Amino acid sequence: MTNRHMVKPAAAAKPQARNDTPLPPMPAPEDSRTPTVREEPIDSPQPNASVKREAPVPGEIGLSTAPRS
Repeated sequence: MTNRHMVKPAAAAKPQARNDTPLPPMPAPEDSRTPTVREEPIDSPQPNASVKREAPVPGEIGLSTAPRS
């Protein structure tokens, strides 16, 4: 929480505005300034499970795909 004495008077005089910036198209193009997606890619290095793949077994690094040979 912000202490009301820390807020600059000029900032306190402005009405609050909502942060309604629209999200980019999903999935975002590669050159997008905000590359956001709504679902995790299959080959994500994150340790959590994606809907499209199984979770890594305990002791395994969180990579979802094995290198192709």
